[in-house]
Amino acid sequence: MIHLHAKKSLGQHFLIDPKAHERIVRAIAPGPDDVMIEIGPGTGLLTKHLLATPLRHLIAYELDARAIPTLRAEFASHADRFEVIEGDFLDADLGAIAARAIAHDGAALRTRIAGNIPYYITSPILFKLIDAREHISDATLLLQREVAERLTAKPSTKAYGIPTVLANFFGSVKLLFHVPAGAFRPVPKVDSALVQIDFRNDYFTRTGTTRPDDFDEARFRSMVRTLFGMRRKTIRNNLKSMISTEALQQMETSSAERFLNLRAEALDLTDFLELFCAIAAIAK
Repeated sequence: MIHLHAKKSLGQHFLIDPKAHERIVRAIAPGPDDVMIEIGPGTGLLTKHLLATPLRHLIAYELDARAIPTLRAEFASHADRFEVIEGDFLDADLGAIAARAIAHDGAALRTRIAGNIPYYITSPILFKLIDAREHISDATLLLQREVAERLTAKPSTKAYGIPTVLANFFGSVKLLFHVPAGAFRPVPKVDSALVQIDFRNDYFTRTGTTRPDDFDEARFRSMVRTLFGMRRKTIRNNLKSMISTEALQQMETSSAERFLNLRAEALDLTDFLELFCAIAAIAK
């Protein structure tokens, strides 16, 4: 194991339990057609287990400069299928990585993501993955337990919110298992959980619903954020910052009228899509 003193500024809590690493890799099940991107390899323990699988290629993004030379030396025997990039994963061009993998091998390779994600960058990483989902098949992420439970929350619960709706609309989220705080060094104050987001199984694919011709992803995301902007307000009140008074009055005579006196947390994914389509129809 590579020995590093955890940096608080990077939110580092290294997973040191080998059984947890084994469970994570079994959940990912990398195959010979997989290009894996590991976020923050740190001490290299998960890296080691990933490289023990038949994956095609592993790209590790590491922000901590101290770890770079040791990671390269530790896995020099895998140099033909392992590379370390010193930099922030949030700056990674996932489209270019996917295109490069296909151009190099001429095969239908899957680009997949894995990593132990610090709390402070969970949301930016999640939204980056959603933005780039056409280039990646899935992401297996070790998150704080509270965050994982938000991603898998049900409507009409306190945990249900923007990340829940967007992650499950543009993908399919599963909470696989919990990891206790004692499995990390330094020991965090909270437990963690492993989640897997399958971007090939979005709402339209999963439900067999026809994607509206004029569906605008950016506007849908903006609507979801607006509706959860003030959780205690009704959809009617939150929409006032998004659409005109005239448009809101038109909605009161449409099929979407039934949503207006509810709060956003009461809507399921189908409701959000119906509401979005109603707003789009009025805006034409």
